Amino acid sequence: MAGWKERYLQFWQKLTNRQKYTIMGVAAIALIAIVAASFVYGSKPQMSPLFTNMETKDAGEVAAKLKEAKVAYEITENKEGTTILVPVNDVHKLRLDLATQGLPRGTKGFEIFDDSKLGVTDFQNKINYLQALQGELTRTIEQIDAVQSARVHIVLPEDSLYKKNEKPATASILLHLKDDKQLTAKEIKGIVNLTAHSVQGLQPENVTIVDSHGKILNDPNADQAENKNTLGNITLTQIKMTQKVRDEMQQEVQTMLDNALGSGNAFVRVNVELDFDQKQTNRQTFSPVVDNDGILRSSQETQESYTGTSTTPGGPAGITSNTPGYVANNNTNAQYSKQEATKNYEINEENQKVIAAPGSVKRLNIAVLVTDKLTAQQQAAVSRAVSSAVGIDPNRGDSISVEPVPFSTALSDKRAQEEQAARDAAGRMFYLEVAAIVLPLLLLAAAYFLYRRKKRLEEEAAQEEMQRQAELEAQRLAEQQQVAAAAPDLTEEELSEEEQARLNQRQTVEKLIDDEPEQVADLIKTWLTED
Repeated sequence: MAGWKERYLQFWQKLTNRQKYTIMGVAAIALIAIVAASFVYGSKPQMSPLFTNMETKDAGEVAAKLKEAKVAYEITENKEGTTILVPVNDVHKLRLDLATQGLPRGTKGFEIFDDSKLGVTDFQNKINYLQALQGELTRTIEQIDAVQSARVHIVLPEDSLYKKNEKPATASILLHLKDDKQLTAKEIKGIVNLTAHSVQGLQPENVTIVDSHGKILNDPNADQAENKNTLGNITLTQIKMTQKVRDEMQQEVQTMLDNALGSGNAFVRVNVELDFDQKQTNRQTFSPVVDNDGILRSSQETQESYTGTSTTPGGPAGITSNTPGYVANNNTNAQYSKQEATKNYEINEENQKVIAAPGSVKRLNIAVLVTDKLTAQQQAAVSRAVSSAVGIDPNRGDSISVEPVPFSTALSDKRAQEEQAARDAAGRMFYLEVAAIVLPLLLLAAAYFLYRRKKRLEEEAAQEEMQRQAELEAQRLAEQQQVAAAAPDLTEEELSEEEQARLNQRQTVEKLIDDEPEQVADLIKTWLTED
């Protein structure tokens, strides 16, 4: 034991101060790590299952509540579900607290029939079927992103021998929505149809959806009210559209003038009126037939002719010719001819249906203020350019006004000062960033230079000391050689023991210097450093 102790002491004494401090630091860190691990694992409470075989959503809600309560917990999963472990001393208290909040929900669907037993009555099967149907609908509705939790209640009608006594099936759904989510009309309609098509005999009008604030989400009266508000929505849309057209037109003209006259030499304001009246024009035009130029629909021609002798009754005027039984014969040659032609043409008809889309420009008024430094010709040029750019139409009632006024330079001067201050701040920030990068590099370079200089001075001092020691040793050897030459008869046997030991040590050192000069130099450096 003493031998090992001495070896340890010798090993420790051979180490440099730096190595000793490193070993002590590592030992201290290891000791602290061991103590910390012992404290963590030693203070860890014993865990016990709070709930087992839970669904993922229920497990997430329970974990969130435990995190809010700052209770340590662990989660394990298997094929049957998720298990949450909590400190054994808090199990019963946490179960009661979570039960008051309705957790875990434990919604089950048709898997409730997996545990069916013998002897179950029809009434119990009906209740189980109703619970399973409600559970399946609840889990399906909770898949919607905006729904945090749902509760479905279904009332199935009793079977009756008389059709008129049967009551329709009904369903009510309670939804708890997320704080930042809202259901759209399509999602509400989807929930209604999903529920109605999942239950036999359930009509969509018999499904009621209520949120956590008691508001009916599928209320038909609300839909009617929403339709009534359509006019208001249209008005808001028209206002926004007018503002958008005005802003775009104003920005385009302002950009053009700024590029032409310079920033701050012109200001533009646009007032636009849009026509949102939807017009439908039905036009019917009939064109006359000119020079038989048309489509002939029907044609009819009639011709009559007669040639021969005819007896024309008649006589002189008076009583004789009017007496009954009086006959007067006039035999004459007769010739008769008649022609008729009837042609019906199709009427040339043109029908037009014109629907004018709303949103066209009804009236446009533009006011341009320019600096008084512009000449009259320049002002006229500005007026013509702006009129062409926006499409001024005098027949429509549009107007443009270009007025020269003396501009105040306070705003432009302030803006120039702010821009200059921003540029100065950016320049200072740039120099600070450069300094923050360069200064550490300079400091590192200076530290490295000083370190190298210190090492070089130490090496030079060690070499000088080695050279001085070598010179002293050479001088002592020369003196000893002189002494030996002066006393040639003196032998090693005549030397005393102390002188003989010193002579042996000197010879050993000289041999070591000759054989391994580098190791001797390092040894001298170490001595100088320790001194």
